[in-house]
Amino acid sequence: MLGRFVLVLVLIAANVFTGVGIVYSKHSLRKEFIELQKLQNQFDELQVEWGRLQLEQSTWLTHYRVEKLAREELGMSQVHKERLVLLESR
Repeated sequence: MLGRFVLVLVLIAANVFTGVGIVYSKHSLRKEFIELQKLQNQFDELQVEWGRLQLEQSTWLTHYRVEKLAREELGMSQVHKERLVLLESR
């Protein structure tokens, strides 16, 4: 009789510990899933920012902008035909 009682108590304890383990694992899984969603959102935002930065870079590097900066900041100008000297290569 006492052996059966101990066996029942052990099974109840095992059941309780199993239930607690399941609840803990589900809770951990939910926390990790929430973290994953945050990271995916952050990744998406960074992808959008990367696209904007690439567009901005291509805008800054347009031929017109480079030519304008060369004229205004470096005092450069296009060579006129009269001043053009061609060198022969050997």
